[in-house]
Amino acid sequence: MLGRSLRARIYLLLVECTSIPLLAGLYLLYLSGYGLTRACVEKLTLGLLTRHNSMLIHTGIPPYVVGLLAALHALGGFGLMICRRVRSPRLSLALELLNLILVGMLFPIQLTILAFPGAA
Repeated sequence: MLGRSLRARIYLLLVECTSIPLLAGLYLLYLSGYGLTRACVEKLTLGLLTRHNSMLIHTGIPPYVVGLLAALHALGGFGLMICRRVRSPRLSLALELLNLILVGMLFPIQLTILAFPGAA
């Protein structure tokens, strides 16, 4: 079994590795959402984010990838918080298991079913 400090380092690494791609993905989704309703987005992005491109980005695979990044980021963040704040080893283990099941498994499964409805 992995020690508390090693688990905390793994959780921290997960948070660090997902933070920049998650920020970039959220920014892109945010802009593409506005690109669907406002013409000024095309000017602000120097013609890169047209209404058509916004529709492709906002309704395609990027929201799924950003959702998975968010789930991984939350898994790492909650895990790190549990390792640092919960002193009882049994409670810590139970909360980490609950975090793994709900955030690490259930949320990505739901995202996958929603993103690819024909596969279910």
